[in-house]
Amino acid sequence: MKPINFIIIAIFTCSLTKLHAQEHKNSLNFMNEQLSKQLLNQTLVLSEPKLVKAQAELLRQHYHALVQSGFSKDQALQLVIAIAARDKS
Repeated sequence: MKPINFIIIAIFTCSLTKLHAQEHKNSLNFMNEQLSKQLLNQTLVLSEPKLVKAQAELLRQHYHALVQSGFSKDQALQLVIAIAARDKS
């Protein structure tokens, strides 16, 4: 093969690689944008006063159920804290 053919192939390969990298970057930007919107919406929904109150009532019910089941108040509190932490993540 002539050296000019190698040069043309190299330029073509570099162009394709650059094009692929740009498409991948655009795809990642779109995914990041969508994830950001989703997290914002989730935060807004989880911050609604009715939902916050319902979550608090549920934790309180867990606490009372644990105490009634024989756990000490301190043990029940520690378990409810663990439940709340688990649900947060």
